[in-house]
Amino acid sequence: MKPTNITREEMWARQHLSIHDIDYAAWERDKAMLHQMAKVNQSCTFVVDVYKSKYVYASSNFADLLGYDSNKIATLERQGDYLESRFHPDDFDQLVDLQIKLGQFIYSLPVEQRNDYCNIYSFRVRNAKQQYVRVTNRLQVLEQGLSGKAWLILGNMSISPDQKNSEQVDCTVLNLRNGELFSPALLSSPTIHLTKRETEIFHLIQKGLLSKEIANKLQISIHTVNIHRQNLLHKLEVQNSIEAINKGIELGLLK
Repeated sequence: MKPTNITREEMWARQHLSIHDIDYAAWERDKAMLHQMAKVNQSCTFVVDVYKSKYVYASSNFADLLGYDSNKIATLERQGDYLESRFHPDDFDQLVDLQIKLGQFIYSLPVEQRNDYCNIYSFRVRNAKQQYVRVTNRLQVLEQGLSGKAWLILGNMSISPDQKNSEQVDCTVLNLRNGELFSPALLSSPTIHLTKRETEIFHLIQKGLLSKEIANKLQISIHTVNIHRQNLLHKLEVQNSIEAINKGIELGLLK
């Protein structure tokens, strides 16, 4: 996957979720269920709200098993990235890179397939004894918006049975529909070849120029510009210019 300077928050923002697309009554029901599950489940559960770009829930087990401050866990939505504060700093950098890489992979898929995956990570977290222990963390979609976009992401973290001494973050991706597993190391960007003229027009589209303005600037006909625009949509497998720009940035074709 081509390196990029995009952040996780910018990646989440590409969902383009609207307040009219989500139902917080559903989240209240989910939260009540998670509170009940925490009473019998020894794993640590958390939820990320993609619309708000923040952690909105963590179970009390984070305090009991890993030594987190119980008051901050209870008020997690106001605590920013508190959950990540006990991640090993070297592992955290690897996690961010992997999450961005997997996000790019997800956004390269058709919309109807994007919520079919569970990402499984293994990394180090500091426990109550100030020792780093290895945990396994599973991430998958808990709730979708009305348009089918991922809205709430559920994380389920537990102490790993394999406490190997490793500085490497392990990651496996599970396809929930067919059970197939693969490693992010196997991911690669789709090969998309743009001509010099298509690239030139693509950058002008990103700047907000209309077809007539592009034609005047490049001294070509509007008909020629529109042909190039259609070719761009076809090559990127998108429906409109906004989707094309977003995908172009994801693939490194645009900045």
